[in-house]
Amino acid sequence: MASMLLSVTSHPDGSPEHTPEFIRRLLAWNCVESSAGALAMATLAGHADLRRRVRRDLADRGHFVPRWLADLHRSTSVARAVEVSGPFRDLDDLVLGVTTPTGHPLTAVVRVDNEIRSRDVGGALFEHPLDTVVDGMTRPGDPDVHVRDISPADVRARLEAALSGPDVDALIGKSTDWSSQRPILRWMLALLTAGGDATVPGSMDDVDLDAVAAEFLASPWGRPWTRRGLPLLLEEILADGLGNGIGDPLLWAPHHVRRLLGVEPAEALLDHLDAGRTPELLRDLIRYGHAERGLRPELIDRSLAAVDRHADSFLDAVRAWQSDAG
Repeated sequence: MASMLLSVTSHPDGSPEHTPEFIRRLLAWNCVESSAGALAMATLAGHADLRRRVRRDLADRGHFVPRWLADLHRSTSVARAVEVSGPFRDLDDLVLGVTTPTGHPLTAVVRVDNEIRSRDVGGALFEHPLDTVVDGMTRPGDPDVHVRDISPADVRARLEAALSGPDVDALIGKSTDWSSQRPILRWMLALLTAGGDATVPGSMDDVDLDAVAAEFLASPWGRPWTRRGLPLLLEEILADGLGNGIGDPLLWAPHHVRRLLGVEPAEALLDHLDAGRTPELLRDLIRYGHAERGLRPELIDRSLAAVDRHADSFLDAVRAWQSDAG
């Protein structure tokens, strides 16, 4: 309940005084339930002075709260943090944990979408140790799930960046349990060491598309595409691929294929003289790129199947565009 109230009072568009004022109003009711709520909110919001005032008022009124709540501010972070990612790096799950003074574990799993500026797009809280939660997220021998330990300070930096700016749920008019649990996540993050690096590991900034194109065209898969204006078509496709996952134009998940060939292809692509050969070129680029990145054959086949699914609608769009162009 305290976290849900904080999600309302600490809205980014609101005044920073809303939360302290609401806590003071709760305290003014002078009943143990509202005082306990005020203490929980002050603790989760990180208002140390206000928390101490609430504690004094609780003592003066003879109100007793559970030990876990009274000592919640003494919680400590777990020394381990984990990143769980898939082969296309479109989504990363970041896992962190804290332990309350009573020894109870709390673990947060936060999903970050690397294709929308590494924004927080969902998550969950678990009253289980971090190691138990991570084990439950993976299957032994799953080749498509990559688990690696990362610095808790880096997790804090990445998630603080992921939580900055507009709430994605609010922008699309969606209400979720996670929306009301984010204040707990922010409180947990404040317990982690500061000063980490918010850079997404492996992210590809300032990709030299000319070099990527040249390496592809020099390969057996790329040689058929060296003639006439076909390298320019390749550059259009590679440029679109910069929006894939962490910015790797050689990795094409099925949903990336759908974005390129979907119901509304980019005008720059449709306007290309050889636009009708886009599905064919994309197939060869997927075969080359996924092999370069070491993806297993089954993943290559899934992406190629996506090309097959969307090729006809794309070619219909090309013909319609060319007809309108006269």
